[in-house]
Amino acid sequence: MKTAILFFATLFSVIAYGQSGNVSINIRNEQQQALENATAELLRASDSSLVRTALSDPSGVASFENIPAGSYIIRTSVTGFSVAYSNAFSVNSAGVVAVPAVTLTAKVQQMTEVTVTAKKPFIQKLNDRIVVNVDNSIVNAGSTALEVLERSPGITIDQNDAISLRGRSGVIIMIDGKPSPMSGADLANYLRGLPSNAIERIDIITNPSARYDAAGNSGIIDIRMKKDQRHGTNGTVTAGYGQGIYPKANAGITFNHRNKVMNAFGNYNYSYRKFLNHLVLDRNFYNQGVFIGGDDKDNYAVMPTRFHSARAGMDFFPSKKTILGFVVNS
Repeated sequence: MKTAILFFATLFSVIAYGQSGNVSINIRNEQQQALENATAELLRASDSSLVRTALSDPSGVASFENIPAGSYIIRTSVTGFSVAYSNAFSVNSAGVVAVPAVTLTAKVQQMTEVTVTAKKPFIQKLNDRIVVNVDNSIVNAGSTALEVLERSPGITIDQNDAISLRGRSGVIIMIDGKPSPMSGADLANYLRGLPSNAIERIDIITNPSARYDAAGNSGIIDIRMKKDQRHGTNGTVTAGYGQGIYPKANAGITFNHRNKVMNAFGNYNYSYRKFLNHLVLDRNFYNQGVFIGGDDKDNYAVMPTRFHSARAGMDFFPSKKTILGFVVNS
């Protein structure tokens, strides 16, 4: 009997530790009409760090799935309206946390002179895809490609680095429109070593059209790398540093030479970081309300990692509508 009680108590503690919940919020305007394609950003209440992003559906509801237990707030925004924040709320069990609806107010500005500027939003909803413009969020500075994907709408990455899109596995990962030959741990390690400053945008295609391979019916994530469109020879050097419990750093260099008939490009990126896994388990076992024992574990693991990635290629333009090229990755 005691063995059975110990087994179920241990099983319950493991399940409770790994519990996560879903979060939803309703976004409306001043007339209480639903706002579609509004951006909702789930932030940790303690430091406002970005956890996940989502877009509202036609009914104005934005949803986040598999959110770990903790305290959060939601930042909501849409073009032409002021930014609004939800009150802090907690996720502490499985189920759906329905955050009270937020109302966005239209911006009213008195114009004295007009300056026209163009800037792409962080999240764009197009007819056939969602586009994440990586450079347009300060949060992505110093991040890796895997971390950017984890924050993107509809994408979930589990503890085994398996990538799913809207809960469906079997997602095709593409680099510049071409399926990546890597999968599993190799792909995860490549994305961990790829800094966000080497990425122009990420296209998230939930319902691929007939022009894509049928194997991608679970969805396609296309990572578009930066290419300089200017004629001539140019390049960039980047470096970043972050400090948490342990430091992280990245550096990169890009080269581009372009004229009317060809474009040669290449880049090299390096990143260093320490992954921390601190797992504390405190289990208490009872038999008919009487404490019969406990099990305390404190697992602390630090894993320093260094990643190198290089990419080089050439494009040729035999006509205005034709491009021939090759890319080598390592």
